[in-house]
This record gives sequence, structure tokens and C-alpha cells, in this order.
Amino acid sequence: MPQVQLKALSTGLHPIAQRAVAKKHLNLLLKKLPPDSKAYVAGGAPRDWHHGWGCRDIDIFYSVPEYSRDAITEMMNMDYDKLKQDYSNYGYGCEGHGIIHSVHEYEATKYSPKAKSTSHTKVQLIQTKKDALEVIQNFPISLSRIWMDKDGTIDCDFFYASSYNSRIIHELNESHGWNYVYLNKILGRFSTYAFAPLRYDGRRDEKEQLDIGF
Repeated sequence: MPQVQLKALSTGLHPIAQRAVAKKHLNLLLKKLPPDSKAYVAGGAPRDWHHGWGCRDIDIFYSVPEYSRDAITEMMNMDYDKLKQDYSNYGYGCEGHGIIHSVHEYEATKYSPKAKSTSHTKVQLIQTKKDALEVIQNFPISLSRIWMDKDGTIDCDFFYASSYNSRIIHELNESHGWNYVYLNKILGRFSTYAFAPLRYDGRRDEKEQLDIGF
């Protein structure tokens, strides 16, 4: 898989500093989880860092052995705010449906009070019913398939790399129905990118084409 090197544009939220904070939060979470758990910072944060920007929030996707899911959720309920948030952005519907087991949130300052780069950043902990990396690698938008592991290494899959290189965002999975709100959000932020839906039928039939004079 391609590994990603970060660059920093002139913003107040330095991506390399944010990555260091996110790595700390990721490892703090892993220390709370049982053996064989997996967790990654995924989607928006590493994508924004790769483009040289600071991120708005830090999403950590994690999975635990099935026998411990409910116990881990109860532990999270004690420590953090529980969200009943629609995660159809990722193609998986609301909490309790699809593959999202629970979602919790806290301010990054809870564990990083002196980190100015994340002073207004929320951390979201998203517990999945499937292997966390499998979920990330099946995000429906190509430009979301990027993640950071506990060592701070940022990887992406072929679709992200292709999307980044060509500046074309691909819709990779229509089974959940397109989320146009999310697409508008993505395309609004990535104005230099084109969008290519999964169902592209190519050139129109000659009888349907507009006459452009040549």
C-alpha cells in the first residue's frame, strides 16, 4: 500500500503537529481496549493533513472482539459523550444499524490541554462491528480511504492514491445510495477535483447529442 508523506501549507493548524496529537489519542484508546483490538485515525483528518491543511476533527475507527463490544460501549459511556449520529457519510447508516456499534466524542484538550494545534478539535471514537481497517478500506468515496496507525504511519489504498494523483473523486459503492450532502461537502472543499460517479456510461448516442457545429 502507498505510504503518505505530509506537507504543510500556511495554516494556523499545523498538520504534522496535529498528527502527533492524534497519535497520542489513538494510543491512549488502544491502552483501554482488550487484546486483538484495532484502531486507526481515518478519513478526514489524514486526508486533510496530506493536502497540507489542519483537520477539523479526529475520527478514530476501532474494533474489539465481539464478546467485549457492549462492555467497551458501557466503559465509553462513563468517560465520553455518546452520540446518536448518522454515519451514512461512510455508507453505513445510523448507530445501531449496519456496521456502526457506537459513537462517542470528547474535546481533544481532555488529554492534550497544551496542544494549540487541536485546541478546538473534537475526537470521535467510532466502534465498528467489523474489522476497523476493513471498514475504512470500504469507505464509499475514494478520497476517504486513508488512515493512520498507532505508530503514526499514514497509508492509503489504490483508490485514494489514484484519486489524489488524478484529482478525480470516485464514488465506489452505490449500494447505500449516494449521500449528496457529503458529496457537496467534499466537492466544496476540494474544488480542484472532478467527481466521477460509479455508473459512468460514456459518450451519448449520436441521436441524443447536441449540435455544436463541428
